[in-house]
Amino acid sequence: MIAAHFYRKLAGSGRAGGRLRRALGRNFALLAMLIGALGSTVLRPRTLTACRSSSAFFVSTGVSSIRRWQSAVPGRAYPPRPTQAKAVAVPAAAETDNTVVSRLPSTLADIYALSEQELCGFLQDTLHQPKYRAKQVHAWLYQRGAASFEEMSDLPKSLRLGLAEHFKLGCLEVAFEQVSKDGTVKRAYRLADGQLIEAVLMPYEDGRRTACISSQAGCAMGCVFCQTGQMGFARQLTESEIFEQALLFSRDLTKGGERLSNVVFMGEGEPLNNRRQVFGAVRRLNADLGIGARHITVSTVGLAPRIRDLADAVDDPEGEGALLSQIKVAVSLHATRDAERTAIMPVNRRFPIAELMAACQYYVQRTNRRLSFEWALISGQNDSPQVANELGRLLSPLKGKCHVNVINVNPTTGFEGQPGSKAAMDRFLNILNEDWGIPATMRVRRGLDINAGCGQLKNELLGRELSTKGLAATPPRSPEASSE
Repeated sequence: MIAAHFYRKLAGSGRAGGRLRRALGRNFALLAMLIGALGSTVLRPRTLTACRSSSAFFVSTGVSSIRRWQSAVPGRAYPPRPTQAKAVAVPAAAETDNTVVSRLPSTLADIYALSEQELCGFLQDTLHQPKYRAKQVHAWLYQRGAASFEEMSDLPKSLRLGLAEHFKLGCLEVAFEQVSKDGTVKRAYRLADGQLIEAVLMPYEDGRRTACISSQAGCAMGCVFCQTGQMGFARQLTESEIFEQALLFSRDLTKGGERLSNVVFMGEGEPLNNRRQVFGAVRRLNADLGIGARHITVSTVGLAPRIRDLADAVDDPEGEGALLSQIKVAVSLHATRDAERTAIMPVNRRFPIAELMAACQYYVQRTNRRLSFEWALISGQNDSPQVANELGRLLSPLKGKCHVNVINVNPTTGFEGQPGSKAAMDRFLNILNEDWGIPATMRVRRGLDINAGCGQLKNELLGRELSTKGLAATPPRSPEASSE
């Protein structure tokens, strides 16, 4: 928007203006890239949000953004027609029952990356369609579950062809899929740069259909009991990459007459270390898929300043705070003493338990919302009656405003800890519920027969690729590499 505004103001009108516009047009992509990079690093987030909302085509980093900026140059198509490309087969686990999709390089823009306003602007300015067509296309994409433009049967054929010439439906590619006997679906998605991420769809007997999605490729937090934490951090996911994970599950459910009811950010990554993209995805889950804020849960390892930021969202009731102050927050705790927590969760060195609990109390006081605490039960480490009593004492200041989800730890290749016994689980829950009055429940485990725990499928897939000399895994960064 900034570059386009500069272009129009500088170029002016008339013959001289026309010559200048043509000259600028040849270098407009570079100009947009420079200004876009400056905006993403210098401008305040609120400023960028305002810029985006006031323009039909806003700047974001990457090649697709350059194409959007080029649309401001008179006479230039948006985006350019795709060039022919040969399919490159992915040699990942092709011999198993799970099909690996071929990869097809493409210059098509991702239609899911457009807001409804941007889509409307493109349809009017480039395809010369009436304004109401944007609502029709939007409904097909997000409510009616279209998997192709051809399925949009009430649109003119010329419009469907025009959309197919310029756009693709998403950028996630199913590299692997497993279906559990309990109905849980786990997928490994390959991104455009070859990175893998995981997402899980969990059906429950009470009718809930919950998607567990990733916010980063890998994770920098280094939790020793987590398979993803053992892999390290690769990169942040974009808003559309995060949103599309839930959208694809929603689309599949729509085909079967069901709907996606809940989303939890408990896949790969630390959501609050990528909060701008995560919060953007939260807005789209609410606006485009109709998922209520109270049915969206953001999990965190305990980044105390970020928890306080979420609490302060109540200060913006007319803006995004109205939504963010209503989402659920889950804090991964897993230990009651700093020494034990630091041993399994390195983040505790930076934000020890006392600081974390102070931030949690601040959140509850400001939002009047209940917090959830996640507790992975590890046999012989944090499943004793003594630890249960310590946890009850630690959470007593939040009594009435907190809940504990207890789940047996998932065994992983890099962690020797084992799940607690049923007797230990029952005793632990009873102490919290009966002795301390802290609501605690055992979280239902799903997909046990397909290793549905975070990072397990990805680890298996990467191992197969390496063993067959296929795509190499990207070397993980150190835990300190993660930065928003």
